[in-house]
Amino acid sequence: MDELNKNKLLIVDDEKLNLKVLTNILSSEYSIITATNGRSAIEKAQAYSPDLILLDILMPEMDGYQTLAEIKACKELQKIPVIFITGLDSEEHEEKGLALEAADYITKPFSASIVKLRVRNQIQLKSAVVAAESANRSKSAFLAKMSHEIRTPLNAILGISAIQLQNETHSQEVKDSYTKIFNSGDLLLGIINDILDMSKIEAGKLELLYVKYNVAQMINDTVFLNLTKYENKPIEFILNVDENVPSSLIGDEIRIKQILNNLLSNAFKYTSSGEVELSISYADAVLFENHHNPSSLKNIQNPVTLIINVRDTGQGMTEEQVSKLFDEYSRFNLESNKDIEGTGLGMSILHNLINMMNGDIHAQSEPGKGSLFTVRLPQGSMGAAAIGKETAEKLHEFRSNIGEKTKKTHIVREHIRPGKVLIVDDVDINLYVAKEMLLPYGLEIDLASSGAEAIESIKKVNYDIIFMDHIMPLMDGIETTKEIRRLGYDKLPIIALTANAVSGVKEMFLDNGFNGFVSKPIGLHELDEILKEWMLPGTVKN
Repeated sequence: MDELNKNKLLIVDDEKLNLKVLTNILSSEYSIITATNGRSAIEKAQAYSPDLILLDILMPEMDGYQTLAEIKACKELQKIPVIFITGLDSEEHEEKGLALEAADYITKPFSASIVKLRVRNQIQLKSAVVAAESANRSKSAFLAKMSHEIRTPLNAILGISAIQLQNETHSQEVKDSYTKIFNSGDLLLGIINDILDMSKIEAGKLELLYVKYNVAQMINDTVFLNLTKYENKPIEFILNVDENVPSSLIGDEIRIKQILNNLLSNAFKYTSSGEVELSISYADAVLFENHHNPSSLKNIQNPVTLIINVRDTGQGMTEEQVSKLFDEYSRFNLESNKDIEGTGLGMSILHNLINMMNGDIHAQSEPGKGSLFTVRLPQGSMGAAAIGKETAEKLHEFRSNIGEKTKKTHIVREHIRPGKVLIVDDVDINLYVAKEMLLPYGLEIDLASSGAEAIESIKKVNYDIIFMDHIMPLMDGIETTKEIRRLGYDKLPIIALTANAVSGVKEMFLDNGFNGFVSKPIGLHELDEILKEWMLPGTVKN
């Protein structure tokens, strides 16, 4: 075997005879590095990055246990598997080594065949882990790429539909057509988000954000969205909220909305007529234990339990279907009910989110009679006052009589100060969508199709805000923004426009000189919030 292609082994033993024996056994298949003490072993491991370390336990000054502890404490070395070399045969010593994450043991005197097999097994295992990690990185990169490629045309579909729905001169027939286009695009966006969420959960990259949130507003927003979406179905919606529920709690509001929206959306989808009921209550303590994600409990102080019940009179499920309901990529999720829109991943994502929050979910269902889902989530308590009888009654009276204007496509724009805007994007349709969304604000709007063109425009015009695309040829949005800052435009607000929706992107933009972040497809409300933050009368560039 070519020496350059051999896996590297680091053998550590203070007895030179043992080093010689092991080298003779293994040198035909592996590139061998040796060390006679713990300190030298760590230095050589850092210098040569071996694929496997064979480590003697009994050595002077720094024994094998101490050496292994330092290896595992070192970020650059901690993934290297370590096999202990030992003449000790007590369970106590074996337990101590395994507790320090030793991969295996080789006992003295050495058996050449056993040594080769144990080393080969660990090398193969490490190769499999490296291949899996590489595949996971490739998958993450692929999903980021696909997110961008799919979201770019979706930006046009949703953006132009939203713009045309603002046009009061259109006939009702035309409005209905644009509404269908918008809703279909919105459904596709939901499918994309499901796939990205599932990937982030599998990769362990989905993080919870614990913040204070208004409970009544959270309920109102989620209910409004579903009633708008399913307003034409002959379903009576019932909303009951316990007046003793705290008005404010601490938790991941976005993910709680996602859970609530998933349950309500399924209830409406699987019910052709009848009732859908949402009930919200709470308990002033956590009445159950769940240890799926113990670290998340550190973020919760004075925990209480938020209890969510969603009942419907829809088609229901068999016991077998309920048992498979939360399985990832299950046949039931992906193949049953083919007339129902979606990926089938929603319930798996919901189940994972609830586990991450150390909550639980219980499903009861009977074919032809409907389903009842109960979710219990630990939330942080701030000692806030209860929402009270008046708010509870207002929520109870919530009805779907909301007219033609939907929350997603209609907004009430506040008066903003006159100003000049530059939109930077290499895709013409994206420039059109962003410009048309900004025109109702009465702003002066310039367009640039590249980073270099944007920089030249900024040198000539005193802009009040820049909307900067991320992915562009030659000079991308980050490089362009860095150059703008280098030229001295430190106070000019630059808002990132991106079709990349993977976790951590917002923080990446903020760390690279941007002042804000808008994801594609661009939402009217999201854009409006940015303008209110930077362009209201009296605001100045920071």
